[in-house]
Amino acid sequence: MLRRLTNVKLAAALGLVGLNVAAITLPMVASADTVTTTTTINLSVLGVITSYSSGPTVTLGAITPDGTGRQSTASDTVSATTNNSAGLSITLEANGASTNMVSGGNTIATDSGTPASPVALVNNRWGWRIDGLTLGGATFGAGPAGVLNSAAPSALTYAGMPASGAPYTINTTATTGSTSSTVWYSARVDNTQPTGSYSTVVKYTIATN
Repeated sequence: MLRRLTNVKLAAALGLVGLNVAAITLPMVASADTVTTTTTINLSVLGVITSYSSGPTVTLGAITPDGTGRQSTASDTVSATTNNSAGLSITLEANGASTNMVSGGNTIATDSGTPASPVALVNNRWGWRIDGLTLGGATFGAGPAGVLNSAAPSALTYAGMPASGAPYTINTTATTGSTSSTVWYSARVDNTQPTGSYSTVVKYTIATN
């Protein structure tokens, strides 16, 4: 009887020892779980023309013609500003189908020169120039053109107005900011040109690059 009780006590003691060993060798340990992720924020800022201006009217001085021809010249400044990082371009062309200056049924034709090959105006022609502008490998020359009012003909060279749909680029930039071009317009007539008030309309187009 004593041996049986002793065996029971020993078994109970060993059981408790086993429980203590398990508690020591298999603890419950808490661990953190961390992940990261990212989001990219995209934004497009579009290029715009933030300001622009020209003329709106250029009035050439009235001409009293003679047999040799008299010439009047005046200027227009076209300017623009853009936020576009690639800059902007300015083009020039006739606004309508005709490149002539018109007064009723009478006309003053545009000059025969081009920016690549400008020429001095001949009688009963009109044209434009930008001092120092180089287009097509040629140049209008340094100028200055200056204002003329029914003056003796100038030796400065001019180009004819390009037809609508075939514009010339007169200014271009490669970054943000402002730019401007001074465009000189001129007409030369002799005493064979009919009297009248002649006019034409020029179109500038300003666009981001």
